[in-house]
Amino acid sequence: MGQGGDVVDRTEAVAWQVVEALEQAGHEAYLVGGCVRDKLLQRPIYDYDITTSARPEEVLALFPHTLPIGMKHGTVTVCEADLQFEVTTFRTDGEYKDGRRPSEVVFVRSLLDDLARRDLTINALALGRDGTLHDPFDGQLDLLEKRIRAVGDPLLRFEEDALRMLRAIRFAVQLQFVIEEETLQAIREESYRLRQISRERIREEWHKMLLSHPDTALDLLRQTDTLRSIFSRPTLAVARWERAAAWTALSPPDLALRYCLIFFAIETDEPRMEKNLQGLKLSTALKREIREQYALQAESPVDWNDLRWRQLLFTHGYGAIWRKCLLYAVMHDAQRLDYWTALAEEHRKRQPIWGTSDLALTGLDLIACGIEEGPHVGQWLKRLAQAVLQDPSSNDSQTLLQLVQSGQVVE
Repeated sequence: MGQGGDVVDRTEAVAWQVVEALEQAGHEAYLVGGCVRDKLLQRPIYDYDITTSARPEEVLALFPHTLPIGMKHGTVTVCEADLQFEVTTFRTDGEYKDGRRPSEVVFVRSLLDDLARRDLTINALALGRDGTLHDPFDGQLDLLEKRIRAVGDPLLRFEEDALRMLRAIRFAVQLQFVIEEETLQAIREESYRLRQISRERIREEWHKMLLSHPDTALDLLRQTDTLRSIFSRPTLAVARWERAAAWTALSPPDLALRYCLIFFAIETDEPRMEKNLQGLKLSTALKREIREQYALQAESPVDWNDLRWRQLLFTHGYGAIWRKCLLYAVMHDAQRLDYWTALAEEHRKRQPIWGTSDLALTGLDLIACGIEEGPHVGQWLKRLAQAVLQDPSSNDSQTLLQLVQSGQVVE
């Protein structure tokens, strides 16, 4: 087994040690939720969560290294062997007043009560140290039949926490499962409740879908009327969303690239695009990457000669030009996606300079040559950069010095 597998084995082994310590202190304890689901599916496991009958203060007393984050919700982070595990007391939730969080949690001693409060059957699974699987809602059967189903009454589950609707869609997208009809209908009926959820939480679920199977995601979001929780006043033109699904499915999993493909597919103009970027509270970097593609909209890579490639790479950077090539390929030349990827990489390798710092002459060298300090130095560096982009062989100190002294520099 490779190194990655060894790390996973070690993490799971330490998780079981935490479970064992709780049991030896007289408490029930189990691995729970996503780690059990992914173990049954033989998928990578990133977090091992533990549920226990021990109260938070008992967990704090038992383990020497803990972080009491989430104590009021019954969660203590246990630190063992340079790893962290969330250990949460069996609990039931009080009334949900804001459609997102319970007004209180009640600690209980029953594993069944704890599993009954969870969102989906495939997440309401607990595994004991003896290998016993606790599955009161037939989550394992749903895994076998590739089905997403809410625990109990889906209307009640989504009324309690509206984000669960997007989580159900996200799991269907990531696992390529089908949402059970009663659960799907409940999402349609309750989709308006997503207005109660913060944009950050919605964005987090949406991005997981967008980086997974965006075609499935867009289809389910449109079917359930949850698309409006992500995009501002989304177009009702089905053909445009079908085009967006097809285009994003062809593209590499890059957020900016897939956002642009969607915006272009549904024919979003810049003001509407900006409203969506702000509404989703995207990071500054991601917004910049998307805006760059709008700035490059009139450019067609088919028309670029070697000089234009060098100038664009210098001005916009490799990421923007790579995305431009992929956008063109997906939208106009899908049979040659690999060609456009390889072409961008070829020009990246041949790019002589990416910024003025790559020049063979520095600002200090220019000052030593008699160029006045201040803005003139930066202006000269930009001129020299253009000279090197025109003729990549000119990027040596002597040649650039001669250009400065002769004044033969591109403006």
